[in-house]
Amino acid sequence: MIPVILSGGSGTRLWPVSRASYPKQFCEFYDQSFLKNSIQRLKPFGSPYILTLESMRPLSIRALAEEGIGPEFVMAEPLGKNTAPAVALLCHWLKSQGKENEVVGIFPADHLITDVEAFRRAVSLGIECAEGGEVVTLGITPTHASTGYGYIELKDEKVKTAGSINARRVEGFREKPDEKTAQKFLESGRHYWNAGMFVFKVSTMIEHFRELLPEVWKKISAIKPDLSNAKYNYAMIESVSLDYGVMEKLKKQVCIPCSMGWSDVGSWDELARLSEEITSLKTDSNASVYTEDADRNYVFTIRDKVIGLIGVDNLIVVDTPDALLVCKKGESQKVKNLLDQIKRAGLPEATEHRFEVRPWGGFEILSDHKNFKVKRITVDPGAKLSYQSHTKRAEHWVVVEGNAEITLNDQAHRVNAGEVFYIPLGAKHRIANVGTGPMIFVEVQTGSYFGEDDIVRYQDDYSRA
Repeated sequence: MIPVILSGGSGTRLWPVSRASYPKQFCEFYDQSFLKNSIQRLKPFGSPYILTLESMRPLSIRALAEEGIGPEFVMAEPLGKNTAPAVALLCHWLKSQGKENEVVGIFPADHLITDVEAFRRAVSLGIECAEGGEVVTLGITPTHASTGYGYIELKDEKVKTAGSINARRVEGFREKPDEKTAQKFLESGRHYWNAGMFVFKVSTMIEHFRELLPEVWKKISAIKPDLSNAKYNYAMIESVSLDYGVMEKLKKQVCIPCSMGWSDVGSWDELARLSEEITSLKTDSNASVYTEDADRNYVFTIRDKVIGLIGVDNLIVVDTPDALLVCKKGESQKVKNLLDQIKRAGLPEATEHRFEVRPWGGFEILSDHKNFKVKRITVDPGAKLSYQSHTKRAEHWVVVEGNAEITLNDQAHRVNAGEVFYIPLGAKHRIANVGTGPMIFVEVQTGSYFGEDDIVRYQDDYSRA
């Protein structure tokens, strides 16, 4: 099977930790990011591809590199068009590579699965079914009458069995229900949550696209194998989900119902619930919480911070260096509405953090003023920034940890911790980590403009030149 991770979401429901510039799948809400967990879960089936947006390519490359997988396993859409065009583009590209008879598994990047072995057993059975021409979904055994998920209704007919799990014929997809209907679904024993996980043969899905979404497939088919004209053709494609465009219309498909400790972790309320119900989960919050007459509160911080709560109950408190969210439990679904207000106010905190992760490491903005800007920059072992210049700023670099090689106008200089180096305005320059551990330096920018778009790249290891 070719495992593919869909990683295009913006994660707005978990603001202020998850933002458009650093969405949920990259955030370390537990011991590591959702995306890293997804990669590790799927590696036994083969090196996973990440299907993402062009804007998230650097973050995706870095996530794969940490697992020893190369950048060629990142496939980027020019712009977001929902899941049907994304999967169609994937199938078109795989067909151009002569892989139309391969089985593909599609899995979201940002879900929690605590029983990995149960997941892998279900996927293995799905592969067997897909090899026989079936389109397979993984259905989650519901634990409560949820109105937030779509459901898959199953027939009694078993298509294939492996141990205690069965692949059953699908009766149909059901929209997100009201509370009364959700309770009926729960009691029926025939309805399962739709988790957005699919297994199919490439050629099989292509035939379904041709039949059910012919206009989408026509435009996708016009894209060249090297994707050089993808941006133009992709812009003309309608935005439609794979569920709505294909899965709900299929006359014949199968579902594998399973219990795998699954959650989409789609809200702060869900994070709070999981922390209470699954105490073995290591929540990666750096809060030291002290209370007085306060009970049943959930606190999450991304930096070491002491939090004091007095006389309050059932609150969710989320703290980041530049934003604070406080809401009642049961109300976190309104975060999206709150975020819309912040966006309308034009505040960068709606979509951006004060830090950015890059393929070579990352940086954090320590201070940002009209006439200067200060960053703390970390470069991974063996990595280097692009060879670049700036037209509106000069830079002072102070190496505070590790060993660096700085190239200034084609001349190389070794710089160690404690040493300072000056980059004049307009000079070509780059810095590389030549040590075995992280190299950290503080950059002080002076000039008239400090935006990330004031960069002219001459050479780059990550194809950004």
